Amino acid sequence: MSKFEEQYQKIIKTLENNIKDEEKLGLAKYQLDKMIQSIVDDFSDVLDRYDEKIEFIEKNNIKNNERLRELEEKLESFEKMIELEDYDIFVTCPYCGFEFQTEYDETITEIPCPSCQELIEIDWDEEE
Repeated sequence: MSKFEEQYQKIIKTLENNIKDEEKLGLAKYQLDKMIQSIVDDFSDVLDRYDEKIEFIEKNNIKNNERLRELEEKLESFEKMIELEDYDIFVTCPYCGFEFQTEYDETITEIPCPSCQELIEIDWDEEE
């Protein structure tokens, strides 16, 4: 028997020993049961909210782990490109707005736009 049940049984015995009128005893037991039911209902609500929060956290954890995995893959790919220094860069022509890729090559200072053929000055040290 749990401690809660033991306490409940002690209270019932106390009521039975001290209330001789059956109607009053029944009313006291009824009120005690209502109070206990109210506590159980409140506790059940708290557990339901707790379960909802745990479920929310677990779902977000799954999403965050997926995002982290994707970022780690992108970072690994980027690190490989940097290590090799053999990667393409994206260029937007300042004359016609055409976007294209070209290989990274520090020796090249100008490249022609594939669309308008204007020469585009390349500064490899300049950050975008």
